Amino acid sequence: MKRKPISQVRSVMCLGSQLPVGLLLAGLGLAGCASDAASGGATAGAPSSGAGASAAGAPGTSGASSTGGAGSGGAPSTAGNTNGGAQSGAGAANVAGGSGGGSSGSVGAGGSSAGAAGAAVGGAPQSSCAGVNAKFCEDWDKLPTGKPTGEFSVSSGVVVDTTKAYSGTQSLHFTKLTKPASGMPFLNFTKQFPLASNDMHGRVMYFMAQTPKTGSHWNFITSSNSGNTEWSIGGQGGVFELVCDPPDHGLDSKTQWPGGKWVCMQWEFKYPGNDNTTFVTKVDGVSVDKGEFTGANSQGEKWKAGTWGNLKFGWEVFGSSDVDVEFWLDDLAFGEQIIPCPTAK
Repeated sequence: MKRKPISQVRSVMCLGSQLPVGLLLAGLGLAGCASDAASGGATAGAPSSGAGASAAGAPGTSGASSTGGAGSGGAPSTAGNTNGGAQSGAGAANVAGGSGGGSSGSVGAGGSSAGAAGAAVGGAPQSSCAGVNAKFCEDWDKLPTGKPTGEFSVSSGVVVDTTKAYSGTQSLHFTKLTKPASGMPFLNFTKQFPLASNDMHGRVMYFMAQTPKTGSHWNFITSSNSGNTEWSIGGQGGVFELVCDPPDHGLDSKTQWPGGKWVCMQWEFKYPGNDNTTFVTKVDGVSVDKGEFTGANSQGEKWKAGTWGNLKFGWEVFGSSDVDVEFWLDDLAFGEQIIPCPTAK
């Protein structure tokens, strides 16, 4: 099925919150607390205890650092990892700093700590962005409901709400488009580009209400580059359709497009400065049919690229859909290294 040339294509497609922690430091009579409010990350700190309790501060998010109170019997240590890597130590508090994603910082006696998937203070679950090294990470739970604002642009028909969520209670909802679904709702990122490595990795939890079986090609994820091509992950006939356009190199995958359930979709778009580019698309950790190659693909074609300029999520159909179109995104993250799927719920 011939797709539109790029000249006719309109491309489609952690914020943190403040978590104050006040802990009485045994033997010191001091109160230590840490907080950080910045867009693009999530915060969580969880103290753990053992013989000889210690205190843990809440980690920082999105390019900032926050410092936990010193634990009894130990001096604080620091972690300067970009995007916040969780650190732990015996009897010592941590500092976690980063951009694009928060991390969990917690310390207990004997080196016990709460990791990125651990529980927050009071037993509440941590954000799925905790410990994620990314340019952007968002689970949508700290944002007010309605049309979102942040380091992105968004169209009408895209809202944060509580109708469905993979983690927490909220997700990003692309509201129903009645068939033939000719609208083009989108979420577009440009401020995070270019990437220093030009090697884009990402992951998103995705729930599509029902899979279109239309013979018309449609896009879900797209990215344009300075080589004047657009790479896209979409569907056609109920299966994955993977495209580099121009010159309309399309790969007709045998992998069914998932519908009616949450799946983790991961991708890699890499431009190394020559035509040995890398393209990867995975669902729940498994590469889709024809969806992983470096250099020539299964048809002997090499996909041209350049410096990545954006990342867009949404819906655009080159024709019409046979079903109503509605989907949700949660735990969205992208950056310059592999980002694992979030912990299963």
